[in-house]
Amino acid sequence: MNHITKYIFAILSLIMLAGCSEKDEVRPMDTLAPISLTLSVPADKTNTRVGDPGADTNDKVDWDQLTIIVAYKEKAQGDEIIDGAPQKMVYYDTYTKEEFDRDTLVTHPTSTLSGPDANGFRTYTMYLPLGTCCVYGVTYSSGQGLDLEKMLDGIAKDGQDHNSDIYNLQISNDYAHKNGAIDIAKFISVATGYALKLDPETQILTNDRDIKVEKNINANINTKQYWRMVLGRLAAKIDIQWDAKGAYEKDKDGNLKYTNVKVSQFTYHGEPKGTTKADAGCGRLFPTLYHQEVTSRTSVSGHTTFVNTSEISKRNGRVYHYTFPDGTNPPRLTFQLDTEKEGTSKTYNVTFDMSNLKDGFIPARWYKINVTIKGTKLGDKSDITINNFNI
Repeated sequence: MNHITKYIFAILSLIMLAGCSEKDEVRPMDTLAPISLTLSVPADKTNTRVGDPGADTNDKVDWDQLTIIVAYKEKAQGDEIIDGAPQKMVYYDTYTKEEFDRDTLVTHPTSTLSGPDANGFRTYTMYLPLGTCCVYGVTYSSGQGLDLEKMLDGIAKDGQDHNSDIYNLQISNDYAHKNGAIDIAKFISVATGYALKLDPETQILTNDRDIKVEKNINANINTKQYWRMVLGRLAAKIDIQWDAKGAYEKDKDGNLKYTNVKVSQFTYHGEPKGTTKADAGCGRLFPTLYHQEVTSRTSVSGHTTFVNTSEISKRNGRVYHYTFPDGTNPPRLTFQLDTEKEGTSKTYNVTFDMSNLKDGFIPARWYKINVTIKGTKLGDKSDITINNFNI
């Protein structure tokens, strides 16, 4: 072998060594196991509430994102378990409405979503690191004031249980508002829920939310898990109707007690009594869980004022108000009454306190409030507690 040939072999050896550098070395695959659950979302208003009387209020379905959130309580440890991100405790997967509406299987890198079965349920399967987790779901519209993926990316990757951060995820009550007007369909199409264990014999949902991610757990009939996640509409609807005709009743001598009584405006208060918030504030995506699981609760709701501009609406009228519950304190309504008596004008604020709703508003409920104003004595300040609720 001449010197030139030796040099060629030496160069080839260097190239082969460079090709096997650490940078290009394939990392062993993570130890993953599948979890599966059946999933449903609200199809239309008849599935979640009684239909509205009168004119159509655009009570329709309008969302374009479904995000499924997985929050670990703990991850499994062991020499044989490979986890490329051991400190990461919150995962999510987003499907578009177009993907969700397909009748065939949709495949993502680590998950699949089937078409609907005869009952409208889809099967969602996700491959995850081993451990114990809880699963949540949210439907919403992009570009309307909820950047859910950014919020989830902001949760610390420290190996700790962050389910409490999921309970505290917030959504603005100005969601789907543009130029002061609400897009009702988008607002009420925000739906949330969480996976619960299904009793395979009774087909009844239990209160168990802790999903064990283990290899081969579903291969054995004795250990197989059945999970279901039913998403329900988040917004509560307050239907407020008022009538001031009764304020013009006469006294025993036939004289009107009050004249020119008007409801000039009223304010919905979601913030705690004795506090003031500058805007409509927020609700929480999982207010029921926040109320159940968090002992030291903080209100994030605000207030909204409705000004009656026409003379007819100041006498009687009806307004629908939509709000996202925050899982804390019950709300209040303050009516501003403008009156005249014997030529003297006066303004009264009458507050209807719903403190008997100790848990606050419940998602997807319709609250009907009828206010009749009679010509009786009013003090400078009046608080009325509503005792009976037909909900």
